[in-house]
Amino acid sequence: MNTRILKTVFVFFIVLNFSCKQDNTEATLAEYKYAEKPETISCDPANDKLLKEALYSFEKDILNQYDPNGKNKLRAYRAFVNNAISDRVKPENMMSSHTKAIFDVLKTKSDLWQEGALNYNSDLVKCLSQNMQDQSLKTTFNALVSTNSMNYKLFGPALRSNTSYTRDAYLQTFIALDYYYSKMFDLDFSKINLEFNDTKQEANNKIDFNKTPLNLPKKNNVKKADDHAGHNH
Repeated sequence: MNTRILKTVFVFFIVLNFSCKQDNTEATLAEYKYAEKPETISCDPANDKLLKEALYSFEKDILNQYDPNGKNKLRAYRAFVNNAISDRVKPENMMSSHTKAIFDVLKTKSDLWQEGALNYNSDLVKCLSQNMQDQSLKTTFNALVSTNSMNYKLFGPALRSNTSYTRDAYLQTFIALDYYYSKMFDLDFSKINLEFNDTKQEANNKIDFNKTPLNLPKKNNVKKADDHAGHNH
């Protein structure tokens, strides 16, 4: 009798362990659209390629949202940061279907997140902070993290008064993860019209805005994000 119970318990734990491993399996990205673009960060060989893709897709989203005509990255970044600090960024209005696919992979990186927010004590974030080019910004960042005070609003003023994201891929990657991708955990994707966003981005990339008006499909249940003026790799 005891032998049968032990066997049952043993089988139960094997099944439970297998189930947990299945639940924690990390997803992989099916398509890399920016593989030929210049390299960005070097923190983790297993994830650097994905984070490069995440950064370029993020930048495409903010360019199309904040400066679709001029395609000025500094202007787009400034506008994005200002809106993010004021809680006016609406990822659902900006993100492409490719960005959504990247997020689906990023969210399976359990060490990167903590309760739906960026884990500032993760190895990746530590690498990003250690490699930030601007020393004053790095000092502010590390001080906030060391006192468990770090959040996007407290770091925002220092970030807003700094333009080092024009040349710092590590800082840019942090901005993309903390101010953009982390906000997607709260979204109801069944209500987001990614097809509309893709169509808008495609039109922005092809149309001369001085001559031709946009002709886009109707957008369902999504409000338009605030447009403000605001990187060059």
